[in-house]
Amino acid sequence: MRKALLVGINYKNTPFGLNGCINDIDNIQKFLKTNRKYTEFIRLSDNGTDELPTRDKIINGIKSLVQNVKFGDELWFHYSGHGVLQRDRNNDEESGFDSCICPLDFERSGYITDDVLRSLLVIPEGVKLYVVLDACHSGTGCDLRYKLEDFSYYSKTDEPTKYVPSDWVLKQTVTQFKKYRKSRGDIVMISGCKDDQTSADALEENTYTGALTYCILKTLKNNFGNCKWKIFLKDLKCLLKVKGYDQIPLITSGKQLNTDLEMFQQETSKSIDKYLSNLNVNSIF
Repeated sequence: MRKALLVGINYKNTPFGLNGCINDIDNIQKFLKTNRKYTEFIRLSDNGTDELPTRDKIINGIKSLVQNVKFGDELWFHYSGHGVLQRDRNNDEESGFDSCICPLDFERSGYITDDVLRSLLVIPEGVKLYVVLDACHSGTGCDLRYKLEDFSYYSKTDEPTKYVPSDWVLKQTVTQFKKYRKSRGDIVMISGCKDDQTSADALEENTYTGALTYCILKTLKNNFGNCKWKIFLKDLKCLLKVKGYDQIPLITSGKQLNTDLEMFQQETSKSIDKYLSNLNVNSIF
């Protein structure tokens, strides 16, 4: 089974209006249906036809997404909308703040914190879940154990006007957050930015879009729909930078991620053991 929960909120007719979030989930749905052969979609948006993305509906949507999954299933949870920080109350955040997403009715019903998302996104071993949070302050938005961060740098002396992968030197680090428990299934999250940054609601190719979602799809297209995790993050981060966005995307995961594997490749115990034996992981708190 391949199933997706897509949440896009433009906050229409409110002081918090955005422009590209509904377009984001439309475009992601096309990619998943065409390139990944997804057959089941739960859509929540304020486009006038989908069910509204209220706090209860989003939480119930996540529960439905992970319900009755079995070995070999692939899931995708995509959120495009506002994100905020809220004071951490259980002392599990390095920054002292929880990352939160903002349902359509957040003024009445409240935010959905990273603690809540982590408690809901529980899958058994052998199931793969991709999470994309195209939102501000989303770096650790699911409280996952491992963080992959890209520090690749431009090797030329001029200013880049377009992204040429060979012009950038790969440099990445992995950090382990010991306070976050490991996951049984393979949960990987792509964030729009670090916890202390904002994510752009952008205009690209004359269409409103989230900068992260746009660059994810552009990166996957340039890599024929799939690539190694380390190449994906390098291309994604550098493409955002070349296009003038300050936000720095992160990849976090519930289990140690083998970055030499392609994004949609199933992990094996033999390959992960070999990968881990050669990896230096910094551990904090």
